[in-house]
Amino acid sequence: MSVLLVIGVLPGTTASADTAGRGRPAFDVRPAHEVIKRLVGPRYAAQVSLETLPGDRDAFRVSGRHRRLVLAGSSTPALLMGFNWYLKHVVKADISWTGDQLDLPKRLPLPARPIEQSSVVKHRFAGNDTEDGYSGPYRTFEDWERLIDVYALHGVNEMFMPVGTEAVYFETLQSFGYSADEVRSWIPGAGYQPWWLLQNMSNFTSPISEDQIRDRAKLGRRIADRMRQVGITPVLPGYFGTVPTDFETRNPGAVTVPQGTWQGFTRPDWLAPTNPVFGKVAERFYGVQDRLLGKSTMYKMDLLHEGGKAGDIPVGRASVAVQDALEKAHPGATWVILGWQSNPRAETVAAVDRSRMLIVDGLSDRALKVDRDADWKGTPYAFGSIWNFGGNSTVGAPVGAWNERFWAWRARAGGSALDGIAIMPEASYNNPVAVEFLAELP
Repeated sequence: MSVLLVIGVLPGTTASADTAGRGRPAFDVRPAHEVIKRLVGPRYAAQVSLETLPGDRDAFRVSGRHRRLVLAGSSTPALLMGFNWYLKHVVKADISWTGDQLDLPKRLPLPARPIEQSSVVKHRFAGNDTEDGYSGPYRTFEDWERLIDVYALHGVNEMFMPVGTEAVYFETLQSFGYSADEVRSWIPGAGYQPWWLLQNMSNFTSPISEDQIRDRAKLGRRIADRMRQVGITPVLPGYFGTVPTDFETRNPGAVTVPQGTWQGFTRPDWLAPTNPVFGKVAERFYGVQDRLLGKSTMYKMDLLHEGGKAGDIPVGRASVAVQDALEKAHPGATWVILGWQSNPRAETVAAVDRSRMLIVDGLSDRALKVDRDADWKGTPYAFGSIWNFGGNSTVGAPVGAWNERFWAWRARAGGSALDGIAIMPEASYNNPVAVEFLAELP
C-alpha cells in the first residue's frame, strides 16, 4: 500500500480546505471524537488525536506520536473505522451492535508500526426497508444514536432512514383532497410502516395519532441530522407514486393502477408517473420532506416491489418520470433501489440515467447464476446480503461466498460497476460477525 500524506490537526479542530490537499474538502473531526467518547468514555477519548487525510477514496492511518494514539482518516467514518481496527487488532477489544468487550488498559498502547487501510469502493450502505418494523419502531433517539455510532465505527457512510416519512405523506395528501383523519386512517402503525413504504399494505391497525406523527417527524429529523454530523448520508424514502386507492376519484385527471393485495393486505394504488398529476404530488412530497427531515443526496424507491402491477403504464417511461421528479427536487441526487427478485426491472435499467442510480443487491450471496454487470447494464451497484429474514435470530452467514464473489466480480475482465457493499439484514442486533466481515470486506 502506498504511503498516505497526513495532514495534522488537534482533537476538536477542523482542517482547512487549503491544507486538505486534493480530493474531498477537509471535514470537522469533532463528531468523530464525540463518537469515540460515547463508545469508550472520555478518559480514553482524551488519549486519541484525530487528523484528516486527502483523497477521493476512504482511507485511514493508525500510528503513534509523542506517546499519543493518532488516527488519520479521509472522512468521519474512515476515522472511526481506523479506531475500530485499532481496538480489534491492537488492544483485542470489540464494539458491536449486540454488546462490547472493552477491557482496556489505563493507557492505550501504540501500534508497533503504522497501520494503513483503504477502501476499494465508494458506497458502504446499511439498512433494510423492514428493519425499523422488526427491530424497534418505538426506539428512542438514544437507541438510534448507538446504532449510528456502531455503524460509523464500521465505516458505513450511507444509511436508510425512514422515520418520520408518515408526516411527509400526512401533509402531502391533505393537499390532494384528503382530510387529516382520512390520511391517519390510511397510514399504518409504526410497526407496519416499512411495508407501507414498499407499497405493500395500508389501512392497517387503528388510525395513527397526530401526536405520534409529530413525534416521529421530530425523531426522524434528529436521526438524520446525527447521520449527517458523523459523515453518513441519510438515504430517505423518495416518491414513486404511492397513493390511497381512491386517489383517482378525488383528483380529476389522475391515472392510477390498482395494485391488488400482498399477503392478504390491500396495497395502495400506484399513481402513474407518466401522468402530470404525479409531478405535482412529487413536488409537494419533496418540499414537505425537505422541511421536516432535511435534504439528502440519496433517495430509496422500489418501483413495483414484490408483484407490483404496471397495468398499461410503460415501465421505462414511468421510471424516467420518477427519476426526473427526483432530479427536479434534488439535482444530482442518486436513486437507490433494492436488487431483489425481478427488481430493478429491465425496462427501468434500460431507460433511466444509470449514472444516477445505485442498486443495493440483496441477492449477491444466493445460489443464483447472475451477471450483475450485464443484467444491470453497468449501473453502479453494491454487493449486499440479507442474511436475516423476519426478525429471526440468525446464526451464521455465507461469508465464504462473500469473500469469493465480491473479489471475483470486482476483477471481471472489462471492469465492473461493483462499487459498494450493503449490510441489509431484515432486523438488526444479530450476528455481529456478519456485520464486521461484510463491513471490512472492501
